[in-house]
This record gives sequence, C-alpha cells and structure tokens, in this order.
Amino acid sequence: MTASAFGADWPQFCGPQRNNISTETGLADSWPDAGPNVLWKTSVSSGYSSPAIKDGKVYLIGRAGGDGALRCLDLASGAELWKCTFSDPGEMKNKKYEGTRGTPTITDTAAYFVTGGGTFVCVDLQSHEVVWKHNLLKDYNGELNQFGVAQAPFIYGDMVLVAPNSKEVSVAAYDIKSGERLWVSPCLGGHAFITPQVTELCGQEMVLAGGSGKKAPKPRGGRPPKDEASEDTGALLGHVAGLSLKDGSILWDYTGWQCNIAIPNPTVIDGDRIFITGGYDAGSAMIQIVKDGDGFAVKELYKDAEVGAQVQQPIRVGDHLFIGGNSNSRTDGLICFGLDGKLAWRTKDIDGAPNFERGPFILADGKLILLDGKSGQLYLVAADVSGYKQLASADMVKANNMAWAPLALSDGKLLVRDWDTLKCVDLK
Repeated sequence: MTASAFGADWPQFCGPQRNNISTETGLADSWPDAGPNVLWKTSVSSGYSSPAIKDGKVYLIGRAGGDGALRCLDLASGAELWKCTFSDPGEMKNKKYEGTRGTPTITDTAAYFVTGGGTFVCVDLQSHEVVWKHNLLKDYNGELNQFGVAQAPFIYGDMVLVAPNSKEVSVAAYDIKSGERLWVSPCLGGHAFITPQVTELCGQEMVLAGGSGKKAPKPRGGRPPKDEASEDTGALLGHVAGLSLKDGSILWDYTGWQCNIAIPNPTVIDGDRIFITGGYDAGSAMIQIVKDGDGFAVKELYKDAEVGAQVQQPIRVGDHLFIGGNSNSRTDGLICFGLDGKLAWRTKDIDGAPNFERGPFILADGKLILLDGKSGQLYLVAADVSGYKQLASADMVKANNMAWAPLALSDGKLLVRDWDTLKCVDLK
C-alpha cells in the first residue's frame, strides 16, 4: 500500500497525503463564544507526539514507566482500547524538550513508528504485539540528539522508509513484513527531523530526503571545497536529494540551501519544483528538477532569506503557501507567500492579528485551523490569499506549554494536544 492510497482518515503524519490538507467538508464557519465543543480529553505521556486516526481509532506514541508504548483510543469516547509496551532505552540530554515525538503510520494491519529514543517498531493491530523492532541509533552508530529522534515512517509498496540520520547513513529502507533491511543511502548531512517520502519528479518515482548542515568555511591555500566535515568547524553540508527506490543511491542533490536543524519536509510543487524551508536563519528556496541526459539536474529558481518555517509544514493553497514564520530569531506569524517568491502578507504586519508562535495548522473545507503554540488558543481562519480573515478563536490548551504537536482531523473531530493532555474537538 502506498501512502497516497490512504483514505479520508488521518492515518499518518500530516494526514492522508502528508500535506496537512483534509478533504472534509461541512465544518462550521464560526464557533460559539465558549468555543467549539470538546467531546473528550485524556492525559497522555508528556511530549510532542501527534495522533494518527484510522477506522474510528486513535493511535499515539507514549511511555509506560521506562518503556515505550503505543496506545489505541476510541475516537468517539477517548477510552483506551489497548496498549502495547516495549523496551525503549535512551535519555535525552535536553531535559526541557524531553518527552515523546513522532507520529505512527497506520495500515490495515499494523502500526509503524519511531520513538524519541530511536526505537523503530512495527506493532500488529490484531494481536497488539510487537512484530519487529530496531534501534536506529545502535544499528547506525548514532548518538541521541539533544532533541531526540522524530520520524514518521513512510510506506511505499512492501517497503517502509525512515531516516537514521547518522554520519554514515541518512535513509534506510526495510521490508514492511519482516523488518529486514533492504538498502541504505549515503549520508546527506547532519542530524535532521525530515522524514523521507516517495514522490514523482520528471516522470520518475524516487525518495525525497534531506539532512541538516552549515556551509564549510572558505578554503585556504587554494584547497578545493569539501563536501564533508569541515576541519575547522566539524559541520556537515546538508543535502536535499532524490534517491533511487532500488538501492538508495543519489539521483540528484542540492546543497545551495543550508539549515542548522532541518525540520519541515521539502514540499513538492507541480512542475517538478520543490520548496524548501527552515528556521535558524536558513530561509527558504525553490528548486526545479530537470532531466539531464539519462540523469537529473537541479535548477535553483530563487531563495528568500526572510521567509522560513522552523517547525511546521507549509500548506499550499493555489499559487501560494501558508507558512508558520516563527523561529528562535523571527516572529513573523502566519505568512502567505507566493510560489513566485513574492510575499503576499504576514500577520506580523497586521494590527491585532495573532502570532501563532510555532503551533501546528491544517487546511480543511476552505479554512485554516491553527493552534497558537504559546497562548494555547485555537483559531479558525479563512484560507484566503488576499488577506488575513479570522473567523473564530477559543481557548483550547494550556498556555506556555510548547504545543507544537501536529493536529489530526477525522469525521469533523479535531485532535489537539499540549504537553500532557489530548483533546477531541467537534468542528462540525
């Protein structure tokens, strides 16, 4: 089963097509003064893990003592239906951000997910038991990053893809049933939170992946630049690359954009274009993949140093992108940005408009649903590229709680969480 074959549920990271867009209609255009109805709420393991929804069930990565866990809840009531626990060693160095992360990928028969400690797990949905698991850090000589591991496995046919992001290997492909490793890719840079995914470019299906990096200092004494660790800084060049589905070899790569900590996945645009964005002053870039003989070449269309998303995925609406333009160094709010590289508007420049911090947002029924990651307020905004048009807002989760976990929507029910509480909200 390919990821694009998933139905109207929200069975994986960022929804059916991994673009944070729902096909649901009939959602309310306004909310009561008290906000939309909260159908239920429940305590969850602290962290940023976002839920997946399939066939009326909610799947969420959690912790149980010192072990990892996969919880299954009833979407209608929030009641726990079952839980699978397993050994999940590892302790994050940065205690401020410790906790769960990652989103399960759910098929008809199994759940595939990676914990914050790098444990890659397949759980059978009938027996509720682990079918196979790997430790990505141990298997690829990796170290636990201060922010942990955040991956959302991508399924393509009989293959499941993840990114170990070690100094030797960036992407690994496994057999979906046995868990046997099929191939690995070369290193594409430093530790990143980008999950590899399959897309079609120039008429060929390939894996789109990327790594973090900084450009090495200019060479001294006439030495040619190196595409590896700088002797002065130890920094790796980050690559955005297309990989062969057969063996993980590099079909094309681009190093013209560098991000110290790459988080949002590259966004594929028609015309074989790819929009790349990040925080940490990385800005954004638009590239185009073109045929070059029997291979491929990369054409850089533009860069923009002023527009960048640190955490959340951009969402395309027509010939524009909605981008969460907040980071450690910028507070630009929600940005509407043309595919041609021209800024349409941003809430930073609009009196009284929210900032949204680094909270998640999705598109459904012509409306953006946004959670302010700092204030905890939920917003309903018209997906109008001509200007910011707020339709409703309501207090939803605890303030100052780093509410950055992606949202999930199914059957008009929005799942939204803060650090330790998951809520189900009726948006119809």
